[in-house]
Amino acid sequence: MSKRNFSRFAMLIVLVVLSLGAVLPSAAQAVPQSDPSAPIRVWVDAERARQVQAFIEANPDKASLIEIINEPLGANVQQRMLLYNNIGGNWPDVIFEDPSTWRTLNTPAFDFFPADLRPYIPQEVLDQFYPTANDPCIAPDGSLICLRNDIAPEVMFYNVPAMAEFGYELPTTWEEYAALAQQVAEEHPGYTMGQLDGWEPQLLWYYHSECPIMQPLSASSFLVNVLHPNCQRMSEMLDTVNALGVLDRQGTFSAGYGQIWEQGNWLIHFGPSWLPDFVIKGLYLNAEDPDNLGTVGVALLPNWADQTERTTSNVGGGSYAMSRHTLNADLAAELILFVSTNPDVGAAQAATPAYMPSAAGWGASLLTRVPLLASDPDPWTVISEAASGVLADGAVEGPPRSSPVFSPFFTDIAAGNRTVVSISEELQAGLVQAVTTAGFEAVTDEP
Repeated sequence: MSKRNFSRFAMLIVLVVLSLGAVLPSAAQAVPQSDPSAPIRVWVDAERARQVQAFIEANPDKASLIEIINEPLGANVQQRMLLYNNIGGNWPDVIFEDPSTWRTLNTPAFDFFPADLRPYIPQEVLDQFYPTANDPCIAPDGSLICLRNDIAPEVMFYNVPAMAEFGYELPTTWEEYAALAQQVAEEHPGYTMGQLDGWEPQLLWYYHSECPIMQPLSASSFLVNVLHPNCQRMSEMLDTVNALGVLDRQGTFSAGYGQIWEQGNWLIHFGPSWLPDFVIKGLYLNAEDPDNLGTVGVALLPNWADQTERTTSNVGGGSYAMSRHTLNADLAAELILFVSTNPDVGAAQAATPAYMPSAAGWGASLLTRVPLLASDPDPWTVISEAASGVLADGAVEGPPRSSPVFSPFFTDIAAGNRTVVSISEELQAGLVQAVTTAGFEAVTDEP
């Protein structure tokens, strides 16, 4: 499946949430009313609260109209919206959450909570977001039910001094990666070339291999086939490399894996663009140790030799949405536009901005923030290129979601109890069950 086909199906995946085949009611399609004197309530986490505060500081005349509620909701947002719908009030005006939240809330069961932002966001602004970044925010009728704040393309990190010392070339294909793993196992046993655990294995290994884990076919069906050759070759490679002893199985965020990094006994690691700021700096390596400075290189993810386009998965990223019940839509939308696109806000935020002009400022300070990164090649240039190649489906998955199915199986593999190939049939059955339990048809053969 090409990147173009993934992108073509990106719109379809938001269709699947409308399991009743319903269309948006006229009330949800209409532009919300806007009383300039009406206050708004903004529901965000601590990081985004700082972004909202920046808007208030830039617009002091509107400060009295904005109430910040610093309470990450996660799964609770659905229960809260059902409660507010039942009592007919108390809806927040702006919320920050994962894009899949808005696809869930944009259904009859939740009275189509998110408003259409298209009347407030110029197309020339939307055109400056990374390709596919806002795909999860596009509803079946074309309305824009959220605006992406950050994006998290997966890249390959590598140990610059160790690779140079051993004379190893950086792999650009999975075939080269597997061959290098064999060489490392023979010549430098004890060095790791990545991790194999239950943390998002479908995103870290499978999606960018064009594996149809949950590929949307229509508003009511998915193609679910982890027995597909694109999936099985990745499973076979993981088993081969894992048997060589070069994949760490303690866990991506474990102290033991961090010790391997600190001791310099790692060569390659796969992970999202936020890893340097939040994991590599601190959990993996001490940025105050001069011996660690400039030791971590950043490269694009390998692809298979027969893949014509180099792509990657998106492992994270959130978005802002506006309630269709808001009484001050102009202010709510103005705030969302500001926090999502203001260059100063973007340059100071924790994760890679989805808006490219803001991302440029964020990337310009990357080496200053994380001096552990090597400057050649420029890590920001690599991350930005990866962000431009994020597969739409990898960013749009769910509901239903594959992670709860993948994670237990890969935890079992990390424990040494199973192989990846041996779980294929059970993994397939679990994914089919997840799709059918959510009310959709699971198609298991190529259409």
